[in-house]
Amino acid sequence: MSTLYSVDKTENNTARVGGHAAWATEYDLATNTYRALDVNTNTFCAGGNQLGNGSWINVGGNQAVTTGGVADADVNITAATTNSGAYDDLSGGRAVRIITPCTDDSCNWTEDVDGMPTNRWYPYVETLEDGSVIIIGGELWGGYVNSVNQMQNVPTYEFWPTRGDPVNNTFLEVTQPTNLYPLTWLLPNGLLFMQANWQTTLLNYTTNEETALPNITRAQRTYPSSGATAMLPLTSANDWIPTLLFCGGMDPVRDDWDTFKWKVVDTNTSSSCVSINPTEDNPQWVDDDDLPENRGMGNFIILPDTRLFLVNGVSKGSAGYGSAAWAINQSYGQDPVMRSAYYNGSAPSGSRWQTEGLPESTVGRLYHSTATLLPDGSVFIAGSNPNADVIDDANNATYVYKTEYRAEIFYPDYYDQTRPTFTGLPSSISYGGDYFNLTIPEAGMLGKQPSQVVVSLMRTGFSTHSMNMGMRYIEMGSSHTVYSDGTVVMHVGQMSPNPALFTPGPALLFVTIDGVPSVGQEVMVGSGVIETQPLGVTSVLPKSAKLTTAYNATTAGTTTSSGTTTSGTSGSSSPKVTTAASTTSGAESAHQVRLAFGAVALGLAFLLI
Repeated sequence: MSTLYSVDKTENNTARVGGHAAWATEYDLATNTYRALDVNTNTFCAGGNQLGNGSWINVGGNQAVTTGGVADADVNITAATTNSGAYDDLSGGRAVRIITPCTDDSCNWTEDVDGMPTNRWYPYVETLEDGSVIIIGGELWGGYVNSVNQMQNVPTYEFWPTRGDPVNNTFLEVTQPTNLYPLTWLLPNGLLFMQANWQTTLLNYTTNEETALPNITRAQRTYPSSGATAMLPLTSANDWIPTLLFCGGMDPVRDDWDTFKWKVVDTNTSSSCVSINPTEDNPQWVDDDDLPENRGMGNFIILPDTRLFLVNGVSKGSAGYGSAAWAINQSYGQDPVMRSAYYNGSAPSGSRWQTEGLPESTVGRLYHSTATLLPDGSVFIAGSNPNADVIDDANNATYVYKTEYRAEIFYPDYYDQTRPTFTGLPSSISYGGDYFNLTIPEAGMLGKQPSQVVVSLMRTGFSTHSMNMGMRYIEMGSSHTVYSDGTVVMHVGQMSPNPALFTPGPALLFVTIDGVPSVGQEVMVGSGVIETQPLGVTSVLPKSAKLTTAYNATTAGTTTSSGTTTSGTSGSSSPKVTTAASTTSGAESAHQVRLAFGAVALGLAFLLI
């Protein structure tokens, strides 16, 4: 079962629950049906990620509002304990919301309206090595940017489950006004890479020590410039060394983003791409191939064949909306980019982008658009609402950019090809320990060689504001045994005994053969509990071998306590440990799905299985 959980800011959606508009839904992709979930706190511009126990966490948001997105007169910046206003909502700034996925319609969001000691609007959330999360930055209530003169900066980070009072952070103190949703990744060495405004730093979150890195070049990428960002896939080819890619965004006319002195909506977005390897001895920003066209609010989605898919966004203006005289109705962005693109990081410089043959969308995706990978390798795309409340033909037909309730699914070029099949999926993946076996029948090999098989884990992330918090791809170490009947047994190493490489929690396991992925299967990585993860020794794999006997499921690839098998001598291949709707003939296609509910004008969405 493929289920999407969506949450939306407080607004007048047509779906109803508990006597008010619904701001959260559970959507069944297979049946195109939904179940409204009762969320009462305003989740506008919240953050989120998946916890190590499999639950999703969603934190922060904005104050309670009434119609038109206007703050309730009787609600200040502190969390409300009683519902108020036309929408009967609660302030969401301090809220912590948790949902544990289910398949029987029994799960719902739980809300702790005072779950954090301070309001956080636009916080970034990153999962840590023990499956807990760090909650970073934000501001107290609403505003286009985090202006110094508004005195609402929240330059701290905290943890969930709590580890005590919020910790002051110098980086967040000096990166106003564009330090909302500070872009953050946990690195294999246990440090956090953080980028906001023009500045970049490494944070040791256990000691609160910061190491400044060079400023990002050519454009700003954090909100409201909102460039497309991703950690490139961690693979054997790059020795599992992380590279972070930043594309598009905007080189602002004014670093203070003063809307009285600058018509943001008429400013071109950027076509630049830059990358950095923050674990190098002397990290530097490096120019990458420019985008096929300039784009802000683009959304990168890692595909199981290691390419990045780029979708959504605008060629002029920024994220956000408001009442500036120059706004397009309320939108601060215009001229949607309808064309999608592939990025291939392993291609030679100058040839990494591909747009030929890709379809164009017919739906403009501006502010509050989302995208996420589905288990079958397609990409679900939804949202767009650069307005304070729902705008449609009935209440304001003159608006250029209305609230968007249509969703699309993009089918990559591998989608209609025969897919690999396999058996032997384990119930969980550990950090170190004996390898496991995946069996691929001859038909499942697609006529390819076992050297072309890649086993990987992927996490789709929490999608909001052109980001997928927690999105990550890692190739798993493997070797193989080929039997005389064409059966191939892949010997797959457990995760490296370093949870910072790939944090605990559910993930999708893919078997990809010569660029064609299987359907992803969900598996738990780690213990399934938020805790210091049990660590074993690095898996020792047998050498690849070709046998003259047919496959026998009873005896093939039997593991011993030492990590060897009966079919070959030991070898080693695993990530390095560091300490601290159909298409035609394989062509790309996109089709629109009119969803059956009125809450997919979502501010954020995430995939669950």
